[in-house]
Amino acid sequence: MNEILLYISSGGIIFAFLAYFIIIILNQHHQITKTDGFNITKDLLHEYDSINIIENKGYFTIYNIKRRVVRLTSKNYYGKSVSDIAISLIEAGISAIDNYKNKYINLFRNVLPNLKCLYLLPILSILINHVTYNISDAKVSIGLIGLFAIINYLFITIKTEATDWIATNLKKIKDINKEDGAKVLNFINKVNIFDKIIFISQLIMIIRCVAIILDI
Repeated sequence: MNEILLYISSGGIIFAFLAYFIIIILNQHHQITKTDGFNITKDLLHEYDSINIIENKGYFTIYNIKRRVVRLTSKNYYGKSVSDIAISLIEAGISAIDNYKNKYINLFRNVLPNLKCLYLLPILSILINHVTYNISDAKVSIGLIGLFAIINYLFITIKTEATDWIATNLKKIKDINKEDGAKVLNFINKVNIFDKIIFISQLIMIIRCVAIILDI
């Protein structure tokens, strides 16, 4: 049972990350608009003058929660595909609900520059999971993975609220028709499902720790 829970839990997290990159690749060539990611994001956030949108020369599109800046990678900034637009709008949605003083974002703002840093925790969960084999290890691991799972749950809550905001406001963007808007939301909802798979996998890790402690 121990081995089964080990591979199911770690495998679930690995699957979620791989699935995320796969849907990016699959949607990379589906151009849905003549307008690029920057202008779509700007249109979505046109009511929020305090939120800036800039090009990020790095590898990840992020919303800097300390500086309140949406930083789009060059690919997403100039891109017009489903994945380019969806990834840009996810961060835009987070910035929008931050504008309404989301309490969880305010909590993370004290320790993190952006919420994408939280994706390091599932990777740490896998590492902890694979070095946990006795009762003393399990007692420590259950606390750490439990903390990571709680943080991930808060992250999911933020992204769910951001997705609801995007769904409500996306229809206001003239450059995206109803059909293409549905494709963007479908992409975002899939990403949210992957986040939930990560959370469930962390819960399975906790169950494994309990099983080790109880010698089941």
